[in-house]
Amino acid sequence: MLAAIGFIRPVGAQTAEEAKTITLDVQNRPIKEVFTQIERQSDYIFVYYDNILDIHRKVTLKVANQSISTVLKQLFAGTDNTWKLSGRQIVIGRSASPGTGVPQKIARITGVVKDPNNEPLIGVTVRVKARPSIGTATDINGKYLLDVYPGEVLEFSYVGYKPQDVPVADREIVDVVMQQNDAILDAVEVVGYGVQKKISVIGSQQTIATKELKVPVANLTQGLAGRVSGLVSVQRTSEPGFDDANIYIRGISTLTASMSAPLTLVDGVPRSFANVDPEDIESFSILKDASATAVYGVRGANGVIIINTKNGLKGRPKFSVRYTEGLTKPTKITDFADGATYMEMSNEASLTRGGGRLYSRDIIEKTRRGDDPYLYPDVDWMKEILRDFSRNRSANVNVQGGSDKAVYYIGLAYYDENGMYKDTKLADYNSNTFYRRYNVTSNLTLNPFRTTEIKLGIQGYLANANYPASSQASIFESAYFTPPTYIAPLYPDGKLGAFSGGNLNPVAQLGATGYANQWRSQVYSNLRVTQQLYKGLSISGMFSFDTYNYTSNRFTKTPNTYHATGRDANGNLLYEQTRQGTENLAYSLSAKGNRAIYLEAAINYRNTFGKHTVSGMMLFNQSDEINTKASNVEEALPYRFRGLAGRFTYSFDDRYFGEFNFGYNGSENFAPNHRYGFFPSVGLGWVITNEPFFKGGGATEVIQYLKLRGTWGRVGNSNISGRRFAYLATVKDNKDTSYQFGKNMDQTYGTTAIDEYAVDVTWEIADKANIGLDMRLLNNKFNLQFDAFKESRKGIYLRRTSIPSYFGMINAPYGNIGKVENKGIELSVSYANSWNDWSLSVMGNYSFNRNKVLEDDSTVAYPWQRTIGNKVDQRFGLIALGLFESTEEIAASPVQVGDTRPGDIRYKDINGDGKIDEYDKVPIGWGSVPEIIYGFGFSVGWKSLSLSAMFQGAAHVDAMLSGEGVLPFAQGSSRGNLLSNITDRWTEANPRQDVFYPRLSIGNMNMNYEASTWWLKSTSYLRLKNIELSYTLPDRWMKRIHINNARIFIQGVNLLTFSKFKLWDVELGDGRGAKYPNIGSVSLGINFNF
Repeated sequence: MLAAIGFIRPVGAQTAEEAKTITLDVQNRPIKEVFTQIERQSDYIFVYYDNILDIHRKVTLKVANQSISTVLKQLFAGTDNTWKLSGRQIVIGRSASPGTGVPQKIARITGVVKDPNNEPLIGVTVRVKARPSIGTATDINGKYLLDVYPGEVLEFSYVGYKPQDVPVADREIVDVVMQQNDAILDAVEVVGYGVQKKISVIGSQQTIATKELKVPVANLTQGLAGRVSGLVSVQRTSEPGFDDANIYIRGISTLTASMSAPLTLVDGVPRSFANVDPEDIESFSILKDASATAVYGVRGANGVIIINTKNGLKGRPKFSVRYTEGLTKPTKITDFADGATYMEMSNEASLTRGGGRLYSRDIIEKTRRGDDPYLYPDVDWMKEILRDFSRNRSANVNVQGGSDKAVYYIGLAYYDENGMYKDTKLADYNSNTFYRRYNVTSNLTLNPFRTTEIKLGIQGYLANANYPASSQASIFESAYFTPPTYIAPLYPDGKLGAFSGGNLNPVAQLGATGYANQWRSQVYSNLRVTQQLYKGLSISGMFSFDTYNYTSNRFTKTPNTYHATGRDANGNLLYEQTRQGTENLAYSLSAKGNRAIYLEAAINYRNTFGKHTVSGMMLFNQSDEINTKASNVEEALPYRFRGLAGRFTYSFDDRYFGEFNFGYNGSENFAPNHRYGFFPSVGLGWVITNEPFFKGGGATEVIQYLKLRGTWGRVGNSNISGRRFAYLATVKDNKDTSYQFGKNMDQTYGTTAIDEYAVDVTWEIADKANIGLDMRLLNNKFNLQFDAFKESRKGIYLRRTSIPSYFGMINAPYGNIGKVENKGIELSVSYANSWNDWSLSVMGNYSFNRNKVLEDDSTVAYPWQRTIGNKVDQRFGLIALGLFESTEEIAASPVQVGDTRPGDIRYKDINGDGKIDEYDKVPIGWGSVPEIIYGFGFSVGWKSLSLSAMFQGAAHVDAMLSGEGVLPFAQGSSRGNLLSNITDRWTEANPRQDVFYPRLSIGNMNMNYEASTWWLKSTSYLRLKNIELSYTLPDRWMKRIHINNARIFIQGVNLLTFSKFKLWDVELGDGRGAKYPNIGSVSLGINFNF
């Protein structure tokens, strides 16, 4: 073994070799004692192999005020040992012949340490096996550097991976791929209010690798879909600044989807994570069952997402830079029919119902030829308002480093995205859409004493966004209800087109109604102090202060509009003014803001007694949030949560595990005697592969790890209502009626109740059960995790509908009367391997959940119309049996309202009363939130090249089509665009049953446009969510400019979607797709370190 004798004294700087002198007077003493005396008188330490130095050799030496070189020459005179001064080390070697004094050559070794997924490992310990005191650790890029002798052996070790011994031989570069082993169970996972050894985690939870979050999108919520099982993510719009995905953990378990969002924590504090830069994230964990979330009590029923930002690493400053520049494009734009087709279909819709032609053949042909686009317009409104491509860019620079006493991390980030709207150049102000965000993240960890840790974190962002004054909903709705032949968007002299009394055309709404400029700022700060009292016992406290501000400066105006009525003799357009606009912009200001304070104090204990390990945690916390821009007394009152949390765990021999968690907490939003609740959970785990009977057989060669776990618990959901203090009645003055009293007959006004109160209103209660299995096979290369769960959510806050009107209530009261059941399964698998210059990893996950309403106090005429027994978001509609083929069939069928003819939709008479009406509506379809979510992907590497892709899909999901632009001429002949597939309709010449549209008509003159299975379309899909091709530049190129791990890459997001649904992006949901589109992108990027 290698030995290093002595100690290192703190010094300000290394002195020159001759700066200090040595005085010795030893008689027949062991050489190790002489080394110690020299070390005490100098800044040097001795480093040597035991096998090259006779440590029992006795030395007699007397020198006075001699240089270190002189002393060493005398000390090793006549021996076969050599010496060399290297920094503050005296390296002892062995020469070819005694006394030659030729020092042994030292080689500088570098390399990269990666995991089986070809990802660099941070903090791997690299030591010289024969000299354990000589070593280092890999940096954030998995790189290391070490000076060794030729022929030595390097030892690589890392928690969760097999240690490796690698001979240096005559190499200068030694790269290593670490392989996992059973020691992975010593790794820790983030759990509620702390961490646990992975082997002891019983609750259902998963993590997302931070590399998977590094996608060039503005909003972190957009990059989660398909990454892990149990997480449902739906992207309803990609409008910059308003592009949060709807996220549900294990689907929807309450009767209101908006009340189903999970609790999100950033660095242990309830916060939004949407604007956190992915480069600044250290861990991303999703807690799903009650055992994992019980400590959050009244806020844990919808699951919990925990994000921790990066901390510093000991060592010299290490900088990392990442930059991307990309092109963005809508994933799908709705295709509308051209003007000539629109007019022909209008004529058909009128003629087929006995009306006359609405457009002459001459006008249709002029429109088709484009003879005069101002008098006979043919406008594709989507192409008028949307550009083909836009751009985004992102940049991040971070640095981390530190010493034994302090480590730090500082990250700066920038994101810039231009919207998809065209620049209309209609005004001298900027109404284009853009979004720019600036992030800063800083974390400092201090260790002033061996048992004391202080963490200070400050994060925040500043965002500036610009939009048209007209909302995106107004702009796209206008594009859907404005026919292509309605009006020219802009005349050649700059006049805007519109009919008298008509709506502004989409181009005018986009560029001529003003603009809104918004500023948002968020600052997060937290201070945590942890003190170790003695082994296994610690106390901690945290204080957090957050602030958020939003300001919108809105400038609006009404433009002048005109309608071209013809041309004069000279060919000039003749106009009539159809709207008198305003000359100047009007100004309005809106502002929002809040401040939040969070306090936490905890005590933690963990110890091992033989084969028994116990741990416990008790925690108190309180959060207060104040609306700083309150407009009334109710809004000005602070929001408060306060409570206790506890966790107690026991394990025996890493085989049997038990856990008890609880949360006792509440909210000020409930009545004083209903504010607090107790939310317990229990869990058991069994690691079968640690049983002697399992280890004794040959099964361990196939199955390296197998754990069974089961949990039950109760958690709550306090987010039950859009209003505060739901236990209080809301009243208002009644000015409609009055009473006269007294001699003077004075009038006295009364009050009217708006919401009847329910004094016992409280939170929802969720009872959750979960069983799970974790397995690793094939020498730890294959991983599997399976969960099955069932949840019963009761006490859901609803308005009562069963109270009859003769009770005299204007509005029925609310109460905790709803109940929902939700159950499902989840599966995650992965495989990783590497050989020679190749590496391969594949992954997949699958989630299925189905909810069912058990109680909701609904009152309906027929049992098949009850929501009980159906899904939470269950649609109700008519059953379409096809299209009528003849008048005889119509006469023999149940009566339908309106002008029913062959080619109209034929419906099923559910109640058998001989007519089709609202009582024939039954549950139809799956709903707009998918029951099935899945994802799969791969990563393959060869030398410096890497290719990865991730696919994400959804099933058991559909959309109900409705509204203008989708239902032809539903609002009449002059309102409503037509989709390009309008020609796929029933006609007498083409009486097919498989057409998209039934017989056309003008207006809602029959039952064709009733909600029914005819208009219900599957939106199941498979999407190429992300693909990346990268190349790592050779170090021999980069080291000349002091850069390492430089990588260039091209990355695509949402590039391909496979679905039978072709009308608009599959995630936009019900209706007609009249929303700002979802976008895909292709980006070029580079990241490097120095």
